[in-house]
Parts: sequence; structure tokens; C-alpha cells
Amino acid sequence: MKDQYANYVVQKMIDVAEPTQRKIVMHKIRPHIQTLRKYTYGKHILAKLEKYYMKNGVDLGPICGPPNGIM
Repeated sequence: MKDQYANYVVQKMIDVAEPTQRKIVMHKIRPHIQTLRKYTYGKHILAKLEKYYMKNGVDLGPICGPPNGIM
């Protein structure tokens, strides 16, 4: 997520994922927010998440993925 190119992959995942998948991706990213703030490219991901939260009024609910771990 800190790489100059890989961050685009994460941003695109946020854009194109179905709501259930997007929620899982967001929960996977949340523990890394402090680290991402230290990197220029990590900040791009955080900006995407903030934009999505504000635009859609997202409620992430409890922090967990699907029981089988498969998206």
C-alpha cells in the first residue's frame, strides 16, 4: 500500500469492489492507517477512503471479514 504503483491497485479495489467486498478491504486497511500516514502514496489511499466515507456515509459496522476469510 506504500508503493508508488501498488497504491493505485488498492485505490481501484476500493472503487470497483461490491459493497460487501469494499467493507472487507476497508477493515483490512484500518489497522495500517497510522503507518500509511507516513508515506506519500499511503496518503493517496487514505484520501480515497475519506472521500468514500464522506460521499457515501459509510458505516463499517463490526470489524470482521466473512467467516471463511474469502472475499
